[in-house]
Amino acid sequence: MLPPFDLQGGAPLAIARGAAVAGLLSTFGTLAFCNLVLPKAFARAPAELAAFVRQRLLLLAQASVAATILAIMAWLVLESANMAEADSPAAALAAVSTVLTATAFGHVIFLQATALILLGAIGLRNTEKRRRVAFGMAAIALCLQAGHSHAASMQEGPSVLLGMDVLHLLGAGGWLGGLLPLLIVIRAAPPTLGAMAARWFSPLGQWCIALLVVSAGVQGWVLVGSVPGLVGTAYGWMVLAKLTLSAILLAFAAVNRYRFAPALLQAADPRSARRILVRSVTLQTGAALAIIGAAVVLSGLPPAMHLQPLWPFARRIDFSAVREDSDFMREAVLAGLVAAAALAVLAAAFLYRRWRPQAAAVAALMIWFALPHLDVLLVDANPTSFYHSPTGFSSNTILEGAALFGPNCAVCHGAAGLGNGPLAKTLPVPPANLSASHVLMHDDGEMFWWLSHGMYTPEGAQAMPGFAASLTDDQRWSLIDYVRAYNLGLASHEMGTWPQPVRAPGFQALCGSTIIQSSEFKAGFMRLVIGPVPAGPAQPGLVEVGTQPGPPGACVAADADVPAAYAIISGVQPGALSGAQFLVDRAGWLRAMQRPDAATGWNDARMLSAELQFLRQHPVASVPAQMHMDMKM
Repeated sequence: MLPPFDLQGGAPLAIARGAAVAGLLSTFGTLAFCNLVLPKAFARAPAELAAFVRQRLLLLAQASVAATILAIMAWLVLESANMAEADSPAAALAAVSTVLTATAFGHVIFLQATALILLGAIGLRNTEKRRRVAFGMAAIALCLQAGHSHAASMQEGPSVLLGMDVLHLLGAGGWLGGLLPLLIVIRAAPPTLGAMAARWFSPLGQWCIALLVVSAGVQGWVLVGSVPGLVGTAYGWMVLAKLTLSAILLAFAAVNRYRFAPALLQAADPRSARRILVRSVTLQTGAALAIIGAAVVLSGLPPAMHLQPLWPFARRIDFSAVREDSDFMREAVLAGLVAAAALAVLAAAFLYRRWRPQAAAVAALMIWFALPHLDVLLVDANPTSFYHSPTGFSSNTILEGAALFGPNCAVCHGAAGLGNGPLAKTLPVPPANLSASHVLMHDDGEMFWWLSHGMYTPEGAQAMPGFAASLTDDQRWSLIDYVRAYNLGLASHEMGTWPQPVRAPGFQALCGSTIIQSSEFKAGFMRLVIGPVPAGPAQPGLVEVGTQPGPPGACVAADADVPAAYAIISGVQPGALSGAQFLVDRAGWLRAMQRPDAATGWNDARMLSAELQFLRQHPVASVPAQMHMDMKM
């Protein structure tokens, strides 16, 4: 299964955006070359030659500025058409003024265009002061490009991620944007000066590469977020493509710096050496353009952190077996130590050439021994294995799942989920007992795959039908929410508490005249009362919510789904839950419950204060992956 490539605005918008970015990088890189590289490389060159080369580079900068302004204008029109959903060129042009004045995109585009126009009007002159002014304005125009990034849309104002975007743009501009000026200098100047230009460009390139590595690492960590996000989303695939192209570009840079450029000074035939270097830098420039294309596509794709990744492999790493069985733990640790020793042997062989064949053979033998024992860390996987529920485990979805369970699932699993429905005996294997504790061990993505595509015996017989054709994605997620809540409720009824940290079912509450989501109560703890909130002194850091109107200052969650959902997750009949109370921490975890038949309990301010103090001192230490249901969309 291929991840969907949901490119915002389509190919025309991506091409316009790419042309604008390429022009900005070329403008900045050319002026950086003029100000930082050329004075050192041509310090001893004839004045006429230096002036000639500088004039060629300023013409390149002027062409880059003109092309960038045209690309920005095209980008503005196409983005306006996309925002306004315009169906004609006239409608797109009519939307331009609104986009310029009323959107962050329009404001940034206007500032970039202004900087470029001023750069072209007053900066591109063949004087040192003007060249410095032009360089500064090109840097401003390039840094403003970060205002179009994912970082700018995710958080208002300055942020670490936005700063990394700025550094990434500067690094790309100095390195990638400087390749074409380097190519022009090598072609136009004598071999000696061409070699000097390549030599002095190298330190600039190294600093730029350092900026790119650091900023790309932070961006990847935040926007990709995980290995499944890297290998299972369109965004991750483009990141891998960009990394591959960057490795190719680095290889060209290393060969140019340490082989082809020095050959200009040492070769018996400098013209032939120059042709080779020119060809290499040309290919390097082509790789740079491909990287810019990949970066532009990335900017038009939703980040992997916001997507459900499709896992492309038949197996995945899972540590459940080693956590639950000490023998498996010892086996995995021993195999890991052997594999690490094999890598150490290979590293030693790299340093001591004499023993390389023998060391390689020993390392291969060690790895051959270790790999089968690492199999305890692998389990079968499905394409949706790393999906997470997007519902937020809300009260509404739990109740929707409860309504769907009867007509879709009870016929096999039984009304109580015990696996004893009317059709259970007709199946090749008994249906799963949904009241068993192992149900909570299954990941969201695994349950979603089974519910969508069914389950099969090792012989290929269908043990459970799939519901992808009859139920929507949202309905299947709601069924999963209900099964989890029902299973947790059974455990709570039998044990008096939940066997693992539980996400509190979400809901809306009216606080004064404002409707607030329960997930937005971040000040401290929340007390949810099934019924009116009891009168009493206010507790510091406690939000009071009742399902019926209570004293002034208390919020009200009047939706009938709220007590019904909390009854399911508590293992209590809905009619018998009146008076029950729940404490939820600021992270949304359901920490404690006071059943309706309790004595004074939390209605006593001192007992409530003591309970809150205990919960604050004992926060949730570890969270099962199955209860991470707060996926950012």
